[in-house]
Amino acid sequence: MHYFFLIALLAGQMPSRDPSLSAALADLNKGHVLESIQQLKQIVRSDPNNGSAWFYLSALYTEMKEYAFAERYLQRAIQVGPKQGEHYFQLGIIRYRQSQWRPALELFEQALAIGSRRNEASVWRSIGDVQLELFDREAALHAYTEALRIQPDDARTRLALGRFYLQRGEVGPAIDHLHASLEIDPSLRAAYPVLGRAHLQAGEFPAAVTVLKKALEADPADQESRYALGRALLAMGRGDEGRAESDRYERIRQEVTAADRHYRDALSRLAEGKSAEAETLLRETVRLAPAYGPALQSLGTLLVDHGSPEKALGFLQRAVEVNPLNAAAWYGLGAAYFKSGKMSEALQAAKCAAALNEDEGKYQRLVSEIQDKLRK
Repeated sequence: MHYFFLIALLAGQMPSRDPSLSAALADLNKGHVLESIQQLKQIVRSDPNNGSAWFYLSALYTEMKEYAFAERYLQRAIQVGPKQGEHYFQLGIIRYRQSQWRPALELFEQALAIGSRRNEASVWRSIGDVQLELFDREAALHAYTEALRIQPDDARTRLALGRFYLQRGEVGPAIDHLHASLEIDPSLRAAYPVLGRAHLQAGEFPAAVTVLKKALEADPADQESRYALGRALLAMGRGDEGRAESDRYERIRQEVTAADRHYRDALSRLAEGKSAEAETLLRETVRLAPAYGPALQSLGTLLVDHGSPEKALGFLQRAVEVNPLNAAAWYGLGAAYFKSGKMSEALQAAKCAAALNEDEGKYQRLVSEIQDKLRK
């Protein structure tokens, strides 16, 4: 998972004097998100008045799309310290992700009015994003331009402007901004597909092929880039390569469609109590789509529930690899380890589930049950 917004947000904060908090943020910026969550929750257990830890938890859970948790943690940050511009900005991000455009805009504007310290450019960029959702292109362009004025070397503002100009049909400025975004941050994966489409729209087919191949190297599941690559290759007269990419695009599309259909059918069979039929459908789903996290989790859980925890382990391990921030998948893995007699592995997995979702009582009960077994 890629927490571009969150990493940038954290980078905009002043370094912490709290060693525990600094260690949690260091883990986060290394990509160790689960470990960072566990550390941050340990901090707030030890010190419930640590507003910074609550704030960072809110930012993390926003990126995880767990908005109820995110808002709860933000309210704790506000309770233990004065409301700051960053608080309005963070609440605005939550509202934006919930598609509440007007409330998000009001919160971003409040963040600017109060003062958002080193995040001012990010606030302006977010205003641009929400103005696009409100179909006010001129206001969006003004906001993006203001963000760029404040922070000219921000790759994500350049990306936003590139998207903006491409949508408006101004390919030249779009390409300029998108190239600038990648010069600033070559790891900004989201820029490659947009730049590839911009070169394709400009008729610059060799450049489009080069960039779209990079997009697919970064994300082989990017079907939009695969389709565009096929078009670019065909336009260059490289018919065999173009048809091969187009055929692969169509094959993947059909496999994904079939996997989705099998998964929905499997859930219906489970609801009807037809577990054998559901298992067959789930197995076919993960054959077609080996990284289909919900299907892996459902299949693993079904096998655990029907007395085959050893057979479930592989599917549940893959589920947490696909999404290491899925509490339910960690719980299923913990239960499978527990029923297989692998207590240390069970305890670690159950603790991950409980750390990610402290509201779910069965997660903590599993932790307690495993600990009781270990003591005996």
